Amino acid sequence: MFADFGVINFWTYLAGATLIVLAPGPETMFVIKTSITSGIKRGFAAIFSILLSDIILVLLAWCGLAAVISSTPALFYAIKYAGAAYLFYLGVQTIRAVFKPAVEMSEEKKSSADAGRIMGRGMLVTLLNPKTLLFYISFFAQFINVQAEHSWMTFIILTAVMFAITLIYFGFLVFCGSYLLSRLKGNRRLSAIGNALVGMFFIGFAARLASTTS
Repeated sequence: MFADFGVINFWTYLAGATLIVLAPGPETMFVIKTSITSGIKRGFAAIFSILLSDIILVLLAWCGLAAVISSTPALFYAIKYAGAAYLFYLGVQTIRAVFKPAVEMSEEKKSSADAGRIMGRGMLVTLLNPKTLLFYISFFAQFINVQAEHSWMTFIILTAVMFAITLIYFGFLVFCGSYLLSRLKGNRRLSAIGNALVGMFFIGFAARLASTTS
């Protein structure tokens, strides 16, 4: 399927891409956190920020810039540690919300629910994750026929499939998060527990990212 467009082993790619999207990661937690704290609309804004970042990464991979970044240790590690620091920051900020007065926390939620701010945060979470860069170099490359006449068509097809999987799965998470939001309203204790868990996940992802050797 799609072999005429330079795609190799499409069904293997579909299975692998599905597993990659389903694997828990910083982007997953960001979407869940946003939908729980800000509702469906802002949850989809978070998804859109991740998809927009993926478009940028696909273009980098197609132009060969992603390979340059991954083969330049200083630049790669700079992105890696910047990403770890940002995830740690998000984790600390989320946990701090547990100890804030209800009025102060409500005002902070309103400001953080701004669509532009959500877009910026989501893009940083994705673009500062070097593992995502490596994904677009190593995983994509296995399913691209370099002899194909129009390689850009191959990138479009593979990216569209990845986007469809991401939108379906993350959309499901958004609706689940929105449901939790409706259940947590007025329940300060459960909300605090939820914030603490999400914050610890972010810090855990930061530690894992900073400690990996490649």
